[in-house]
Amino acid sequence: MSELETLLPILHALSSSSITEPNAPMAVALQEANDLHTVVQTADTWERLLKVGVDPKLLDTLPIAVTAARQAQSRWVVVRDRSKEQAQREREQAAMELRADVVAACRWNLRDDPKALAVVDAVMQGEGIVDLIQDLQDLAALVAEHEAGFDADDTFDASAQAEAARSTAEELSAGLSESRTPGDHEAAKDLRDRAYSHLATLVANVREAGRYAFRKDPRRAAAFGSAYVRRIKARSRRRTAERTEPEVAAEPAASAGL
Repeated sequence: MSELETLLPILHALSSSSITEPNAPMAVALQEANDLHTVVQTADTWERLLKVGVDPKLLDTLPIAVTAARQAQSRWVVVRDRSKEQAQREREQAAMELRADVVAACRWNLRDDPKALAVVDAVMQGEGIVDLIQDLQDLAALVAEHEAGFDADDTFDASAQAEAARSTAEELSAGLSESRTPGDHEAAKDLRDRAYSHLATLVANVREAGRYAFRKDPRRAAAFGSAYVRRIKARSRRRTAERTEPEVAAEPAASAGL
């Protein structure tokens, strides 16, 4: 049973008033939820959260909600495509390009790690769509496990690429299933929105607890914010500043006698 199927009773029980559409790209929401799960497992963070009353089950609940939301998003993406065969071909092409990019980054950044390179070599052995799906999942796990190894490479966002690999694998898998069992657009979107809303609530609760637990430590409290929201706000402030910046008066023309 998939994570999405496991959560179905919870998702269907959500009230309509609590269901919202994503307020950020789903890839960003999933990535930030994954990053948050990593944050709560560092140093004494989890112990501090438990002390302020966070549900002990949350550490296990969050990754399940992330995977369920990713699966629901993938199902909806596949169902909404009108030309499904063409869309699946395009997904396969994009997946192969993504695999090539991640493999290249792994070979370079993890070049001194024989075990990691062995995983990369194994990834390149298979053929076909099923192997491609597994390759992306394996690469996502490899990148996540060695995320610090990519820190020096400014051209490769390890966290974002790992999420891209996971999401693409889910979309490919959903595309195969959809070709055999056509789905309903509205039902798929509703389920996606429910899965996202459930995840968003968990993320919001963890962030609120983290900001409270580390309210006297601004640096660690900042880890419980959204980098995406910070970028949006910073961009908005820049645009506001540009609109309100006073125009510089033109200097008077020099007289002919000077």
